[in-house]
Amino acid sequence: MSVAPPLLRAPTLAEAESQTFWRSLCPDHAVMAAGAAPASRLPSPAALLETLRREGYVNVPAALDPAAVDSARSLVEALRARGVPLPFAFVYDGLWGLFASLAPFLAAVLGDGYRALPSFWVWHLAPDDEARGWSPHRDRLRPTVDGDGRLASLTVWLPLTDATPLNGCIYALPAHRDPCFARRVWDGPDGAIVPAPQDIRALPAPAGSLLAWNQNLLHWGGRASRLAEAARVSASCEFQRADRTPYEAPWLDPAAPPDLSLRLGLIGKQLLQYRHMHPLDADATALAEALRDRHLDAREGGATG
Repeated sequence: MSVAPPLLRAPTLAEAESQTFWRSLCPDHAVMAAGAAPASRLPSPAALLETLRREGYVNVPAALDPAAVDSARSLVEALRARGVPLPFAFVYDGLWGLFASLAPFLAAVLGDGYRALPSFWVWHLAPDDEARGWSPHRDRLRPTVDGDGRLASLTVWLPLTDATPLNGCIYALPAHRDPCFARRVWDGPDGAIVPAPQDIRALPAPAGSLLAWNQNLLHWGGRASRLAEAARVSASCEFQRADRTPYEAPWLDPAAPPDLSLRLGLIGKQLLQYRHMHPLDADATALAEALRDRHLDAREGGATG
């Protein structure tokens, strides 16, 4: 097995646009290689749909192929060790394959022809007292749950290591305990307030679990601790029904991962969108802007795939 030398910085624009660079950086991980998505191991969608309607989320252990999860985790750890911003993990095929493996569940929730939104992220929370997940928020403030309980969109969050209360697992306010769901208003001044702290639900999840929630759900990542046994490594992506106006553009075909150019443009967009939580230095900011401008802006406004 060949080992690339440490990079310890964000790539240059020329490097980022080169498949050769990415393949040499992490030679054990494929870039734009044809292959089927790994198999998932999900229970019958009917029980999951009922839980989604009542609780606003599902937490399904052992849902993903263990080898694919281990490969994705090793990729994220390799990029972090070399100083590469973690969303560049989406240059490689592995994470696209993991999310594609959930097609039966996503089709049951969102209907046939559902689309992936151009919104994703990757986390590595170190096992120390300063690391923490994102603060309490709702992924969308517009209504994403119909009156009959059907979902218009869904966030999928995949733990690539065990997510525990000591390394910053996800916490949520179950939908049936949230006054905002009763009022069907999620953007008011109390939208991020938990009236009764005992209603908070911790969502620890072993590596390879499926966590998914409706995009109006109040949720957050916990603070890690030096007492944690390992880092929390995870990735997320968002999806939407095909019979609704796109929440973001461009829509993506989840069965056909985007080409390298579009992957790079989407990564640039995500780095800029979330820099208030994950600051970028001047070089990384310039790279993200160049990737967005060169590979995404000309393609926004329409579906792809």
